[in-house]
Amino acid sequence: MSDRHPVTVSPRHLVLLLLLIVALAAGLRFWRLAEMPPGFYHDEAYNGLDALSLVQGKTFPQFYEGWELYQYDAHANRPPAETRWPIFFEGNYGREPAHIYLMALSIKLLGATPFAIRAVPALLGTLAVLTTFLAAKALFEIRDSRLAITYHASRITHHGSRITDYRSPITILTPLVAAFTLAVLFPAIHFSRFGLRMMVFVFVETLAITCFWKGVNSSRWPVAGGTSPPHRVTLSPLHLLTPSTLWFIAAGFLLGLGIYTYAAGRLLPLLFVLFVPFWFWRERGAARQQWLNVGLMAGTAVLTAVPLLLYFWRYPYFFVFRMAYVSNRGVGAIEGKPWLTWLTNVWRVIAGLFWQGETHLRHNLPGRPYLDPLQAILFLTGLAAHLKRLLHPRLFFLYLWLLVMLLPTILSGDAPHFGRMSGAAPVIAIFVGLGFDWVFSVSSKQLAVSSKGSSNKLFTAYCLLLTVLLLSAALTTHAYFVRYANHPQLAADFYQPEWEMGEYAASLGADTAVYLTPTQEELATLYFALGGPERLQNYAGEAGAVPLGIPGQQTLYLIRPYAITSLQNLQNAFPTGILGEPGNGYIPFTVPANLPRQLAEDESNHLFGDQIRLVGWTVEQREGGTAVTLIWEALTNINQDYTVFVHLLGADGRPVAQQDRQPGGHPTSNWRSGEWVMDTFVIPHPATTNPDDMTIQTGFYYLPTLERLGEAVIIGQP
Repeated sequence: MSDRHPVTVSPRHLVLLLLLIVALAAGLRFWRLAEMPPGFYHDEAYNGLDALSLVQGKTFPQFYEGWELYQYDAHANRPPAETRWPIFFEGNYGREPAHIYLMALSIKLLGATPFAIRAVPALLGTLAVLTTFLAAKALFEIRDSRLAITYHASRITHHGSRITDYRSPITILTPLVAAFTLAVLFPAIHFSRFGLRMMVFVFVETLAITCFWKGVNSSRWPVAGGTSPPHRVTLSPLHLLTPSTLWFIAAGFLLGLGIYTYAAGRLLPLLFVLFVPFWFWRERGAARQQWLNVGLMAGTAVLTAVPLLLYFWRYPYFFVFRMAYVSNRGVGAIEGKPWLTWLTNVWRVIAGLFWQGETHLRHNLPGRPYLDPLQAILFLTGLAAHLKRLLHPRLFFLYLWLLVMLLPTILSGDAPHFGRMSGAAPVIAIFVGLGFDWVFSVSSKQLAVSSKGSSNKLFTAYCLLLTVLLLSAALTTHAYFVRYANHPQLAADFYQPEWEMGEYAASLGADTAVYLTPTQEELATLYFALGGPERLQNYAGEAGAVPLGIPGQQTLYLIRPYAITSLQNLQNAFPTGILGEPGNGYIPFTVPANLPRQLAEDESNHLFGDQIRLVGWTVEQREGGTAVTLIWEALTNINQDYTVFVHLLGADGRPVAQQDRQPGGHPTSNWRSGEWVMDTFVIPHPATTNPDDMTIQTGFYYLPTLERLGEAVIIGQP
């Protein structure tokens, strides 16, 4: 028995349909890519910084921000090996390398822009639509383009004979609708427009599965639902040259490559580790025929993964660090009971798929389910229609694929996390395709019994189903480009103020030194806009110290609107500085290159070691004490945070009052070679000492060891 649909698709029309779907995917991923999402979020900017550092020829590891103190734990027992071409990027909690190298290539071709960074996931997200089609087509062994093609599953009886028990048609509609669904799936669109690494993995994942099933399908004897060979065959070395073996080797290479793309890629081999024993148990002939191919696939996967595995062997900290981080934080994490977190997450993931989506604005339109209502109905239909044949190897593989790729979000502390569900997107799309195919098959059977107008009715049913798909696409387009794009908090969540600040600073030219106050932890967006971290200094202006920049170099200060004291300190230091028009979250204050720095009343040329020069000082009396303003010059980049001391010495040369602290809000480890820094120290007068008998002494020392930097200097009297 064979169920045949009266509608066929020629190879030319199939290619045309597929091109249209891929073109739709490309349009949804590349249209206004640089502006939507707005700004340039920290994580994608950090990825861009690493890619830019590759292009600039820097050595790694690179850590760009002060909060990344975990690096000292990671390398406590084994110093990092500096390299030009890292196998793993340790910054920002650690990231796999494939997407960063691709971004470096994109920067080389397109320049250091948000578009270049986002173009990589957008391109691979588009190609993943094509590879999802190929994976579904290979999985169900659809060998030509006619809708009438029927896949007959089979099983082996206890006598070893093979019988067909599954006659529901799985046609070319399944991979076509799967590709269309992935093309218009809201999370797939969003994470393809976001400079992260999820869609790089999805592309590799679907290509690996395509190669595996192409290898199975091109074997000398049909397996996994086909017919067993009539007798055992001795394999010769030439067997290694068959197309089937080459497909298996390609699948192994892609499995190994998967761990270079995303942490979820470490779970992809689990799919095959669980499936192959089941497959060999269900089809004994497959075990005899394919053990060598499967072994070659496994060996190739291990060989491909060896460089990164050796890195993790050397630095196991980074193998578990990010996984432990994401599994123990978030609103869904239950402290001390990970198993309870995971059980609870199963329900959260189910809710996230169908009626209560992720609420994190950076990942989703808050509350919007992973699937729209039309996709959800078709997904559940596809899931249920084939569930009773779960033990058929190809269907078992499909259900297992879904389960394994949902594990990253189930095992995290903030499920449902749509980014960590990215690996499930293609298999979810395939189930939607199966649901559409099943509905079309049932409709065609019912309409075929009509004696009159069955062709017109079938055409009408086909058009209605096609309308459902187009309506789903319209819902997604409106949700993303209208509702999500106009969300009032979106710009802030994607760091648009920081990006605009960075663009403004970059517009003043590469010779302009840039300072930001007050301090903030995440600076990658600004660094990327400026072409690297070298040009930007981050200081706490409210704490008192004023970095004066390098004489002869134009200096730009970016002041947050609430940092009023910082602005006043700058205006006191540079009375003729230029106060610019306030921007989005910042006030620009510019000191031209030819504007002299505020000079002290008394000049000096005293050196503290070979690292710091005392430029001058001013002493003035204030209510309650003596104010000593010091101006220093950094003679080199300083690696340590030194403490400044200002002592009032009595007639016997001993301190009678003092103030010891680091320069206020701008520690010496942040000073750049040639930079001038000004700070004021206020020392209260002791009541028992005559000010005329006192002198002022200043210098630097390193607090952990109390070792002085050079010699102290007497700078006058209070």
